[in-house]
Amino acid sequence: MTRRLKVASISPFLHIGGDENRLLAYLGARDRERFDHLVISGSRAGSEMDALWGPIWHRFMSLDVETVDLGLPYAFQHQDNRSAARREMDKVKKFSQFVSRTARILKDRKIDIVEGRCDTGTVVAALAGRLAGVRAVVSTNYFPNINYRASRSRAWSLSRGIYTLVDAVICDSVACLDDMRQWMFLPPPGYCIPNGIEPPRAQRSKEELLVELGIPSNAKIVSQIARIQPYKGQDLLLEAASVVLAHEPDAFFLLSGYPGYDRVGLDYLDRIKQMVAARGIGDRVRIISYPGSIGDIWSLVDIHVHPTSLDSSPIALLEGMSLGKPAVTTRVGGIHELVIDGETGIVLPRSDAGLLASAILGLLQNPDEAARLGRNALRRYAAGHTPQIMARRTEDVFDCVYATPRIRRRAAT
Repeated sequence: MTRRLKVASISPFLHIGGDENRLLAYLGARDRERFDHLVISGSRAGSEMDALWGPIWHRFMSLDVETVDLGLPYAFQHQDNRSAARREMDKVKKFSQFVSRTARILKDRKIDIVEGRCDTGTVVAALAGRLAGVRAVVSTNYFPNINYRASRSRAWSLSRGIYTLVDAVICDSVACLDDMRQWMFLPPPGYCIPNGIEPPRAQRSKEELLVELGIPSNAKIVSQIARIQPYKGQDLLLEAASVVLAHEPDAFFLLSGYPGYDRVGLDYLDRIKQMVAARGIGDRVRIISYPGSIGDIWSLVDIHVHPTSLDSSPIALLEGMSLGKPAVTTRVGGIHELVIDGETGIVLPRSDAGLLASAILGLLQNPDEAARLGRNALRRYAAGHTPQIMARRTEDVFDCVYATPRIRRRAAT
């Protein structure tokens, strides 16, 4: 019998988010007879950070996959009165610890393939993997770090260079895979593997949740389910909401998500709450961070809206498709590969609140069209976006890079 390959996935932290849900879906559908998995998380889990960014550790524990918490503190937990030099020194120290501790685990566990999740995970996986002598390194990433690209900082250049240590890149859309490979120095082989998820299941009754949130039972609920951070477009949705609510008396807007992983996310959450108050629409808008099953929130949704300005292939759109929800979204990244305009949803230019309001009103006032889009979306999900399909494609990449690592191929040429 062939030995199971040992795979370690590296994630900076584990809280509710798109990549974490992708990893959960993959692990739930993994081939246990061919692969043995380990998940390494850099920053420690705890009630304080779970309350800020959403609990997810328990879901990894339920999968019977070993998960190692390295216990490094979040940068966010440091006091703001530190000098700039001290902050940079602390970042370097924490990063060095992340790499060295990970390398030790990889070597001790005799890992065959290390997979880095997103930017930081990839950099740690590449360095730790080579230090530990791991045979193959895979990056699962969705777009180059936007802050690095904007600043052209040393970290940006370092991150680009480290991809020369990577044997393969996996992305969830063709558009963003192309963007990733154009950004890299000497790009490794790239693979587009569309996301796959299980349909979210509700654990509470719709009626109970409506009462808890103070939403009328006859409301037509327009919802965005996404991390609350500027590029996700919650402010644009609230701008459109003011127009929709003036024309549709039964409409109600529900924004569900935890803030982004830093002070910017918390400040943005405060800003959109102030926006609701200033527009006088607080009685018909709810902004919540929901710690329970996201299926509970999905059970309330009539129309899903995701007016993002930066994304690859959002998990929330896929969740809505799996439940037959019509979507209104924007043409950025690989979204147009997932949502087919006029067939499974409505895809708009980004940053246009007027068009967004018109599209939402159109679906609210034409429920037959909304139902048609939802049915088509469900069929598209079933045909190509289950966890099993994603897992088999991912495992094929693992097999391929392990058989012929890029570093070995380059050394032989």
